[in-house]
Amino acid sequence: MKYTANRKVILAASLALTALVALADYLTGYEIRLAILYFAPVALATWRLSSRVGIGMAALATASWLVTFESMHPYSHSIFLYWEGAVLCASLLISVLLLGRLRGALERSDQRVMTVLEELQSAVAVEQPGTGAVLYANRRFSESFGAGHPFADQSGELLDPRSGRWYLVQSRSLRWIDGREAMLRMLSDVTDEHRARELISRHREAMHRTARLVALGEFASAIAHELNQPLAAVATYNNTCLRLLDTNQLDSEELRRAMEKCRDQAKRAGSIIQRLREMLRHPVPALAAQDLNEVAHAALELARPEAREAGVWLELAAGPALPRVRADRLLIEQVALNLVRNAIDAVHGLADERRRVTIATSIDAKGDAELCVADLGDGVPEQARERLFDAFVTTKPGGLGLGLAICRSVIEAHGGRVRHEPNAPSGTRFSFALPAMGA
Repeated sequence: MKYTANRKVILAASLALTALVALADYLTGYEIRLAILYFAPVALATWRLSSRVGIGMAALATASWLVTFESMHPYSHSIFLYWEGAVLCASLLISVLLLGRLRGALERSDQRVMTVLEELQSAVAVEQPGTGAVLYANRRFSESFGAGHPFADQSGELLDPRSGRWYLVQSRSLRWIDGREAMLRMLSDVTDEHRARELISRHREAMHRTARLVALGEFASAIAHELNQPLAAVATYNNTCLRLLDTNQLDSEELRRAMEKCRDQAKRAGSIIQRLREMLRHPVPALAAQDLNEVAHAALELARPEAREAGVWLELAAGPALPRVRADRLLIEQVALNLVRNAIDAVHGLADERRRVTIATSIDAKGDAELCVADLGDGVPEQARERLFDAFVTTKPGGLGLGLAICRSVIEAHGGRVRHEPNAPSGTRFSFALPAMGA
């Protein structure tokens, strides 16, 4: 059997210990029974070399004891000497067997751990702190990085500039098998997950852009109503001023009031156009802290001309101390406006006492900010209740069935939820809730 230099040293040390025990036992006249020390070289040879070497060392230790002990302590019968030698040999062999089994169990345990590490999909390496020298690397690490990785002491989700792949780098300190401090690094390839998140993000942005474009169509009709009134008012006040000038009935105070009203209506028309430009300028959601009370008030003002034409009374019941929500103001405002316009359509043509729509804000049971639009109409037909928020499902003659589907998409994209329920004594309550900021 060929031994490496280290194994030869261990074997020599075991032999030297055996000889030293035999000499010490001989010099003390066997009075203090030093034969038990033969367990030391036997254990060393078994643990560091092999069970076969340990058995040989046990046989050598037994023979040494027999030769030296017999020379100074003759027995009345030789069988007693050999019996005691057999007991010593059996004890040494039992220790060899137990140590051999323990050594084999540890080796098998190490082998199982190594097998698991080698079959991991993650790259695993043990590094020396400071120098970064690799003390151990599994197969995946060697295939991906060779002698070393480019992340130094960094942790987290990082990009490998050489391969263009993303890795989740996790590190922890440990004590290596030789007792020194080391750093365990696990590098998991998360390129697919990273790309999937980017794809989801792009799809979400595309969904917001689509929602804005579709909402823009809904918004355009409200804009037409909004612009018609201030422009008509501007023309009326302007004609009044001209008539005063033509008739030479100059009343400076009346002329000033007419001109001020003309100016105010022109500003209102300009602000409406500015709102439309803002919607076109930002194709991706502009998330910011919003107050649902302000959103409800804006939706009421936008829907007021249409409600006035339909003879519908709008009222606002704003809840106190609402938590702010993180949302795109224009999209959320358009959702509220769409719900209000649907409610106006639901009560149009009914008795005067039922032509009423209420916009209310409050804090729901989960602590989120909620906006609710309630009407006193005939309610949602039972066959449409379950699929009311699905695309192309509508209860309005000539409707496309996209408004509520878009509303749900917008609210869910903001992390909220939308629902409807019967209103008492009649009609329907449509509401949406958005998570409070910091929740």
